[in-house]
Amino acid sequence: MERRRQDPAIAEISSDTSLKISLLAHAACSSLIHHPEKYNIKNARTLRILKRLQLYDYSKMEHITSKLRSGKYLQEANMKHVCNKDASKRVADVSLENGGKKRILGDITNRTLATRGKSTSKKDLKAKSTQTSVSSETEKLGKDTLKSTKSSSSSEDSIMYVTALEVNDSVMDVSTIKEEIEDVDQKLFDLVFPEGVEDFDATCTGDPNSVVDYVIDIFKYYREREKEFVVKKYLDKQKEMTKSMRSILVDWMVEVQESFELNHETLYLAVKLVDIYLMNNFVAKSKLQLIGATAVFVAAKFDERMPPLVDDFLYICDDSYTRAEFLETEIKILKTVNFNLGIPLSYRFLRRYARCARISMEMLTLARFILETALMDYGLIEVLDSKMAAASLLLALKMKGMKWTPTLEYYTEYKENDLQDLIVHLNKDISVAPTKHLQTIRVKYSHDIFFNVAQIPPLKLSRNGLLERDVSE
Repeated sequence: MERRRQDPAIAEISSDTSLKISLLAHAACSSLIHHPEKYNIKNARTLRILKRLQLYDYSKMEHITSKLRSGKYLQEANMKHVCNKDASKRVADVSLENGGKKRILGDITNRTLATRGKSTSKKDLKAKSTQTSVSSETEKLGKDTLKSTKSSSSSEDSIMYVTALEVNDSVMDVSTIKEEIEDVDQKLFDLVFPEGVEDFDATCTGDPNSVVDYVIDIFKYYREREKEFVVKKYLDKQKEMTKSMRSILVDWMVEVQESFELNHETLYLAVKLVDIYLMNNFVAKSKLQLIGATAVFVAAKFDERMPPLVDDFLYICDDSYTRAEFLETEIKILKTVNFNLGIPLSYRFLRRYARCARISMEMLTLARFILETALMDYGLIEVLDSKMAAASLLLALKMKGMKWTPTLEYYTEYKENDLQDLIVHLNKDISVAPTKHLQTIRVKYSHDIFFNVAQIPPLKLSRNGLLERDVSE
């Protein structure tokens, strides 16, 4: 077991001292934040960085000073360490300040503590260290010390610790500490935006609902987490279900969302729950509507302030199912997702992208129409939600004669070329006239409140495979 005795000079960096250092760093950040004009700070992003550092300095400074106190950064060339490999427990450490009095760190019943009395002193330790030292070369100091110890130590009484102070003047290696300090929250300072990209979050520092200090990390976490909820195609396992049946179910779920005036996030979460459940469980044709209704119920309990009651869902199902069946299905769905309902949704990504690019409400509504139509397409269930949201927004921009900007490329992390195949697929979805059983979404977005976006003509597919606006229309 490796142990070191701390240098008295290092020991001066006590916990009180490290706390004072932390308080000074905190006070400096506070002064800069509350009086930016005094220090000629005009950049809003600089203030955001200072706020983050203000919260960060406490733990980081305590971490660094604790390493200083433990002597971790002492040069190995100036320190001898001898340890008996047979010692199974910690032993007492000799404190120089207390005249050889032992400070118990481990088991007080250790035999070594009984055999080593107060007579052990710093002078004795020096004498023993002289006998065990064989080489004068600095680079071989550690090896030679260990070899001489093995030959001279025959019992636990031979355990000995010699610090850098007893051999030579200790030299603090501060290079690693400097590197660690320079790395303190370096990501905050790396927020250099490419040319043509607007720092949207810097304009929202006064809005607490925008949570500008965390929004970047939140969506980074979404991007990582969405990979855990990728839905694989499952119809080969569902012998009583077809693509059209799934589309009809999603269309009906949209109707339920409108009837109960639920959030769009509730609808997207419900569809995701249905797909995950069908991917892992066989469902009879007669129970398909029950799965859809229960998924909306679970999603509403997760996302709504006042979710509908069980009786409301039984009513919209024409009382085809009992209350017991409904509650039993709820338990099955929750067990299938392991009660993990924090699923990243394409709708949330879309709203973030639109805000960062300052997209108008009409343009956002058109992208929502495209994205919602894609919910019925079984062929798109394997696409990542972040990519689906980006492709829907790109298609909406093209339908309005606008371009994919550097700002959108930065915040979505998708280039226009990465989305070409997907927007062709989405354009085909909105180009095909829906059947009489799949009219809900198109009728919904043909209303004035949704800017009649469903009536905007889709793009034409050119001979080279690219989408173009129909000039004649």
